[in-house]
Amino acid sequence: MKKLIFAAILTIFVSCNKDEPYTPTSDPKQAILGKWELIELGVGGVTEPYKANRSIEYLEDSTMIYYYYDTKEYIVFDCIYWIDSLLCHGSYDKTIVIEYSYKFYEDKMWLQYVNFFSTFDTFIYQRKK
Repeated sequence: MKKLIFAAILTIFVSCNKDEPYTPTSDPKQAILGKWELIELGVGGVTEPYKANRSIEYLEDSTMIYYYYDTKEYIVFDCIYWIDSLLCHGSYDKTIVIEYSYKFYEDKMWLQYVNFFSTFDTFIYQRKK
């Protein structure tokens, strides 16, 4: 009986492999939900590591919450997001919109501005657990 219990426990531990990469859902409206931390930023798709000073959480009701590490404050901005062929951050009346190309892979989110000029235009976020 002890051998059977040991075999069952061993099977459970062997089948739970933490090294398996996270695979996001194919639905971007679901993949974006949760907390994210900026880990790289750059220009034209070439990125460098970045020390995060905040996280952003995308909620199901299309709002975003920022958490600033230094002040330990949560801030809900007066804007919403929506996602289809692009990820858009915009005002509630959608008169001001920032558009991003996006890609979800492993536990990361890649964003790049579309039709918007900035010092940095490429961002890689890590999903926070």
